[in-house]
Parts: sequence; structure tokens; C-alpha cells
Amino acid sequence: MAQPAVHPRLAEALSSLFGSAKGSNCDVQFCLQGADAAAGGAELGPPVPAHTFALGHTSERFQAQFERWQDAPPAETRGQEGLLQAGGKRLLLRVPLGSEVELPAALLALRFAYTGQVHASSIREALGMLRVGDYLGIEGCAAACCQWLADRLAATAAKAGSSETAEPAVLQLYACQDLWPSDDPSFVAVLSFAKVQLVRRFGSTIHALNEAVLLNQVAALPAAGMEALLESDDLGTGSEDSVLLLLAKWMKVNWARTDAATRQRLCGLVRLTQLSPQVTAIEAWRKETREAQAAAGAPGWHSNSPRKQCIPEEGIPLPFSISKEALRAELEGLRRGQHAQANASFSDGHLVAYAQGLAWSVFVQYHHGEEAAGLYLRPQISHNYAVPGSGLAAGSVPRCAFFVDADLTVNRRQEAGGLSAVSIMSYSRKAHMKLGEGLGVRAAFPLSPQLPAAPGAAAARDVLLARWAEYAHEGSAVTGTLTLLPPK
Repeated sequence: MAQPAVHPRLAEALSSLFGSAKGSNCDVQFCLQGADAAAGGAELGPPVPAHTFALGHTSERFQAQFERWQDAPPAETRGQEGLLQAGGKRLLLRVPLGSEVELPAALLALRFAYTGQVHASSIREALGMLRVGDYLGIEGCAAACCQWLADRLAATAAKAGSSETAEPAVLQLYACQDLWPSDDPSFVAVLSFAKVQLVRRFGSTIHALNEAVLLNQVAALPAAGMEALLESDDLGTGSEDSVLLLLAKWMKVNWARTDAATRQRLCGLVRLTQLSPQVTAIEAWRKETREAQAAAGAPGWHSNSPRKQCIPEEGIPLPFSISKEALRAELEGLRRGQHAQANASFSDGHLVAYAQGLAWSVFVQYHHGEEAAGLYLRPQISHNYAVPGSGLAAGSVPRCAFFVDADLTVNRRQEAGGLSAVSIMSYSRKAHMKLGEGLGVRAAFPLSPQLPAAPGAAAARDVLLARWAEYAHEGSAVTGTLTLLPPK
């Protein structure tokens, strides 16, 4: 076992001197950059007792100041970064900071000069400490901060899948892009690891688009985060169309915060050759447009490598439900020759699920007097494509056939108790669908016989749903599952 370079008692004693007046022969005063040093204005916090032997041996910046003061006249020396008080008895080191927000990180960097340890409590603090430590020239501070960041990323990655109470470290890192160092080789390694963790965080476009928490986190990413997702071969998807939709959703939220160059760079990461014929048929992807983008530098546009298929053989289930209130509202007042239509809700109350780059809605339809109700699946263009210059905005999409590989089932209560999934329809390339039009089965599930009308308004409302009782579950009138399947 290697012997410690410094005796533990000595290291402990040195660490305990941070902020202590014991043996202190100077003070560090943080202040706002540009403040009048002679007037002592804009000081940030009280002076911190310090020791020239500790700061001089760990910081090139402080050592240079000490050497300048040793050569200066003994009376008094003033400046933005230093002041020798009257009588020459005690040095006051003035350290300018850009704002008061930087003070906690500056104190952490100063503490590192004594302890050699990172005492940050958050990603932002560690990045701020890295920046100030580099500014003060504190030896080893930047490398230690980068190691702390890498360890924090690894620790939270190991907990992935468990119930999270705090924002994942990788998202915290991308939220602090304004603090990233531009030329630190240690941070380059941290960022490379973070990109891997970011892709693992979202996993696939199917999960990112259909889980509200993940979708909100994608929308909050800076352009660098979105770029990391789009350029990765490990971002799973059902089709490249969904990658385009994920970018459209991000762009819808972040349009005002991006410039044309950034948007062009991100669009250039979509793998054009992997998009469906339905999307590539749109005028926005004309040959001359592709050539212009390629000339400008678009690494994804001519990539022949498909992304990782994210849909397992058993499929990805997307449960849906129709509330009793919604169905009752549609059935009330229904007359001969009319039909009622109630839309289903997916997780988090969303009225659509996302797959194949489209928004898919499920709805039931009941025609007055019939003994069964219908269940349908309908494709739509997402409203997120309604951004300036989009060729997929409403009204600009050609009338062509769309499809999805999926199974549609409804849950039905059994006489012996429990529920069973009743298959309604399987969708594939053979089941072509038109935008805005539902495809399903008109007599998808039979209803119970009509009960006699009961007196009283409340009783009458209950009778409306009595025929649907076999499908009621967990407070909903109808429940079922749209299961996305891998391409066949």
C-alpha cells in the first residue's frame, strides 16, 4: 500500500485552517469586478482569513501577487486585485468576481486550496468552482471538479429506473451549459460520458414522446443536449419519422431561443434516407434542398445507417381509457340517425400517442339503436410541425397512405371476475390509413341489452352507461391498450 505523500495529521491541520484566524497573515476579500478598491465598495461577503503559505503554494495567481507585494514600497499598495493595508502589517487580497452569484463557488475553490477536496453540493456549484478555481490558478482544482462531476454522473446513472426525487445529474449538467469550460481536456471526457448518459436517460423516441416527464425534460434541453441525442446511434426509435417529430417538438418550444445556424445544424442530424416515403414526398425535402443542406454540412442527411430499433418483439403497450363523464356526455340526447363519439386518453391525460412520426388517437363510436360499439384508430399530423418554413404544417401534407404496426384491444370483465383483453384489430402495412380518418371495427364490442328508462335524472344518466358495464374498470367507462409492434 502506497504511503501518503503528507502525514494525515498535517493534512487535517491544514484543512482546519480554512477560514480560521489561527496563524492567518492575510485576508481574501471577494468583490464585484470593476468596483473601486480604494473605497472598498461592492464587497461580496466578509473578508476570509487566509494564509500566504497555503495560497502561495496552491495558486499561481496568489503567488504572483505575493511576489509583487514583496517588491513594492512598504507604505501601501492599492489595486483592483490587492491592497497592502496601512503599516504593511496585513495583506488584503481583493479578488474580483463577475457577480454575487459566483461567491459560493469562489469560497469552495478557496477551500480546495486548503483541503484538496471538492465540497460542492450540486452540479452547478461544482461547475462554478471549476471556473473560479481555473481563474485563480489553483492547482488541481479543475481536474478534481471534473472527477467529482464524473462520479456524480455515474452515481445517478446507477440509480436509473428507481423512483427519482431529484433531477438527474446529466440534466443538471446540460442545464448549466453557461458554466461549461471551453478548453479543459478533463471536462471533454466528462461531456463524452454525459452524452452517453443523456441518451440512456431518454432511451428511445417512443418513450420520450409518450411519457410526459421525459418529453418535458427533452423540451428543456439546450441545443447541445438535443444535438447529443440526434447524433447518437444509440437513440432508439420505431422510425426516423419519430426522430423528426421529437426535433419538431423541441423546436416548437425553443424556436425563439435558437438562431438559424443552430436550427440548420440540428435538422442536419436527421437521417433523411431513413425517413418514410410519406415524409420525403413532401416538398420541403426536395432534391435541391437536400443538396443545399449537404453542401452546408449535414452529417445525418445521407447516412445509410438506421437507428437502433426500440420496439421489442412483444411490443410497447400504451394503455388508454375513456372516462364515464366523457362517454355519458356524448350519449346524452342521442337520437335516431345520430352517432356518439368519445375520445380516449393515454397516460397523463394526453389525447394522442406518438409513433411513426404521427399522433394517433383512439375513439369509440356508437350509432343510435345498434347492439355494439365501434373502436377506431386515427392518424394525425402533430401540431408541433406548425413552425415557420415547415413542410409538414397543417394543410401542406399530401393525401397519401399512412400505416402503423400495432394491435388495438379493449378490456372486458369476465363472469368469473377479472379482465380479459379482447382483440379489436391488428394494423400493419396492409392496413393503409388516411390522415384524420379512423380505421377500426364498427361492431367492435357488443353492449348489454337496453334497460328500461328509470325515473329521475340521475337514474337516467346511470342507464346510459349500464350497457357498457362489462367494459368499465377503475372508474373508466372503457379501457384498452394500443400496443406498438416492431416493423414487419
